[in-house]
Amino acid sequence: MPASIPLRYRVTMPEPSSHEFHVTLQVPALRERPVLDLVFPAWTPGSYMVRDFSRHVYDLRVASNSRGIPSERLNKLRWRVRSDGHPVEVSYRVFAFEQSVRTSFLDQDRAFLSGTSLFFLVQGEETRPCLLDLEPPTGWRISTALPALRGTRHRFRAAGYDQLVDEPVEMGSHRGYTFRQGGARFQVTIAGHSNADLERLLADLRRIVAATGALFGGFPFERYLFIIHALPERGGGLEHACSCTLDIAGMAFEDEKAYQRFNELAAHEFFHAWNVKRIRDQVLGPFDYTAENYTRLLWFHEGFTEYMQAIILLRAGLVAPERYLKDLGEDWAKYAGRPGRNITPLSELSLEAWIKQYKPADNHTNRAVSYYEKGKWAGLLLDLALRQATQGRRGLPHVFRRLWQSHGRRGRSITVRDIRAAAESVGRGFLGWYFSRFIDGTAELPVPTWLRRAGIAAQARSPAQAEREDRVKARRQQGWAGLSFAAGEAAVVKNVIPDSPAWKAGLTFRDEIVAVNDYQVDASTVAKRLADCGPGQTVTVAFFRQEILRTTRLRLVRTPERKWTFAIDPAASPTRRRVRQGWLRGF
Repeated sequence: MPASIPLRYRVTMPEPSSHEFHVTLQVPALRERPVLDLVFPAWTPGSYMVRDFSRHVYDLRVASNSRGIPSERLNKLRWRVRSDGHPVEVSYRVFAFEQSVRTSFLDQDRAFLSGTSLFFLVQGEETRPCLLDLEPPTGWRISTALPALRGTRHRFRAAGYDQLVDEPVEMGSHRGYTFRQGGARFQVTIAGHSNADLERLLADLRRIVAATGALFGGFPFERYLFIIHALPERGGGLEHACSCTLDIAGMAFEDEKAYQRFNELAAHEFFHAWNVKRIRDQVLGPFDYTAENYTRLLWFHEGFTEYMQAIILLRAGLVAPERYLKDLGEDWAKYAGRPGRNITPLSELSLEAWIKQYKPADNHTNRAVSYYEKGKWAGLLLDLALRQATQGRRGLPHVFRRLWQSHGRRGRSITVRDIRAAAESVGRGFLGWYFSRFIDGTAELPVPTWLRRAGIAAQARSPAQAEREDRVKARRQQGWAGLSFAAGEAAVVKNVIPDSPAWKAGLTFRDEIVAVNDYQVDASTVAKRLADCGPGQTVTVAFFRQEILRTTRLRLVRTPERKWTFAIDPAASPTRRRVRQGWLRGF
């Protein structure tokens, strides 16, 4: 039977309040496959953690020629069916009640279909075309980047399984908006309630789209969909080839920072339409949906995208250079205080994401750092190195443009050697030192030094020095124990920095501190009682460990924490000003 005969998926939701999708998969007669393996994905691309979506599958039944036939479950995600080459119909239900960008959701108001949490694949038939029939409740709208079959309203087509599960579907009474940019059509759907100025969000999206398109010289699609979920809490985003999903805190638009956070998220996920969806490591498509897909390039795909999102906002005029530098200084102070930032190479952090980043042990903060966060700073450093080598004329955006032309648009996957070659071509110089020290090594990223070479004044001060208006507050910020606490009412230790006073005193993860110098404390007061004492003073701490009350004494030291300010240096040399101008204002 020709491979052009599609797999047919049908989704109904007769009782939305049950949170169960009813799914049917029709497999045509496959004479060459008398035994079919039906596989349910274990993860979703773009979210690097095994989630075992099959735990939500119920009532699976298999029929051939209207007669039930048995299926054998082999493991957590694989069912085997002996079809003898005949057509097969598979029906099942999926419980969908987790609101996130990577999972399906259904209630009486709306539905969100994320394919990897909803659809079986037929092993060996991943490239066979697919049809998707949707039967939503009366009055619901459908929004998806999947192309609709001509002459139909609720039937969509996909070139294969990868495309079917890559493009999510939003259904319900959501609002829809459309604009055109650079020959492409952009749709925006917003589900949920928000106090945001929606006209402003749409205008900002348009500027983000225009700036990103200018960087790459156009768009790799004719149509693109932004799916926005306005939820009680912010939930992040997820990229797709022709769409993205943005979960935002709908009622949190109370200041300018809220709009900036939205724009950062949107710019990040939209940039992924190139970096990771088309400029990608070879293991990131076609995918193995049954297990981890290991890559050492997440620092590039995610970390560099984290850096480029701010560059996009700069070019779009949505963030002023002064504001960007202020935020950069605050972020650098946080990163520079991470005790695990120089323990594991970035390439290794990428590889370990599946087992450490999203399943962190108690000591994770002391032994590792996010490849998003460190990758962002590595991206900044490479951009500055290229700008300084070219008098500000070329930088990291040009590396992405080159990789798009040489690999992404041609469907060729990339390796770290391709990234290095593109960077060396842009900077016209050897960059082995950068990759060996900062990507495959653990050297400290010299960000302040390189910023100064780009005409930026970089200054570090202690918290006490930064507090100029309140001497009492300044004095109380001098002592340091090396503790951080988990969110909640009790003062439960989240982390103890190695070799800190708290570490030497024997405090550890999950200890619950109940008194400092005989004063009762909780999460809201423990830091205040520690701040009553200064460097050199000894503090008595009472705490519970596994229901046993214990005490210890620790001697506070002067805090090693620093606050950083980055600002334009008016006294910078002409050479450094050229570098700065190219970095902050030019692609």
